[in-house]
Amino acid sequence: MAARKPLRAVAPDEKAPEPVKPKTLVEAVESGTYLEILVAQRRQMVDDVKDTTGPALAALHRQIALHSKEIAGLQAAADQEASESDEAADEPLDAASL
Repeated sequence: MAARKPLRAVAPDEKAPEPVKPKTLVEAVESGTYLEILVAQRRQMVDDVKDTTGPALAALHRQIALHSKEIAGLQAAADQEASESDEAADEPLDAASL
């Protein structure tokens, strides 16, 4: 889960940001992170489910579950790292520690 930003007042002339378009698998492989590649692979597998039957369908479901678990782990680690860096930035500098 992505870290949430605190709520704030919106200026009268302010517009909502454009939604981020997810990368295709080709785009993710060419210029994305490992997490973006996994997300694109999972999206493609979910699209492929409708055309899959038999043992291949069970294998695809398993792969989707494995990808989802790895994605959740990577996102949790990124959220934790962002939270720790936000906390470190909020702490006042102690000149005596230098």
